[in-house]
This record gives sequence, C-alpha cells and structure tokens, in this order.
Amino acid sequence: MALGVPMAPMIDMVFLLLVFFMCVSSMSQAGHRVELDLPESTASETSKDLSNRVILSIKADGIFYLGGALVEEARLEERLKSLSESYPELKLRIRADRSVAYRDVKRAMQAATSAGISDYLYGTLQAE
Repeated sequence: MALGVPMAPMIDMVFLLLVFFMCVSSMSQAGHRVELDLPESTASETSKDLSNRVILSIKADGIFYLGGALVEEARLEERLKSLSESYPELKLRIRADRSVAYRDVKRAMQAATSAGISDYLYGTLQAE
C-alpha cells in the first residue's frame, strides 16, 4: 500500500499565497493610481530604498493626494504630522504634474517640514 502526500491542503496553501501576493502588490501601488504627467530629468536616479515613503501627488490643478486619497490643502500638514508621529522614520516622495506651479510644491514641502518630515524624494521620468 503506497502512502501519498495529500495534495488538497497544498493546493489550498498555494492559492492563499497567490491571493495574498496579488493583494499586497496592488496595495503597494496605491499611491501611483493618481495619473500625472511627470517632468523629465536627465540626471534622475531611481532610489533603491523606497521603504518608509509616503507618496504625495499634486495634480495639474493643484489638488493634493496623499497615497491616493484626496487631501484638502488645509488638512495636509495635519495628516502628515499624524503620519510622522506614527512613523518617525517617514520620508516623503513628491510626485507633481509637470504643469504644477512651484508654489504648490513649495506649500507641500512647507507642510511636510512643519509636520517634522525633512527627507524628500521627487518623482520624475528618466529622460534618455
């Protein structure tokens, strides 16, 4: 009599792992759901370490998105401060549309600085 390894529990486990990784990968891209026309830069480099980064997107009309959720400019500093208090090593990745006025980017940086975040990374497209 040959004893076999039961395959049903193994198949269930593989299916659960597949679902888990699909969910995690879609959640990790949540901040990129805001469609922007990023500026190009010939000197841009892709950061190897994107851990502890929250993505702040600024659309062409000056609307702010934190991670993918709409944030009123008046509440931006408050939201960044609560994130900074929860995660002291938090870093900010700013993605601004190429037609955004510099004053909007400056307001975002001022809100982050007031919230205690001083490490910024700017999102650009790498020009060839």
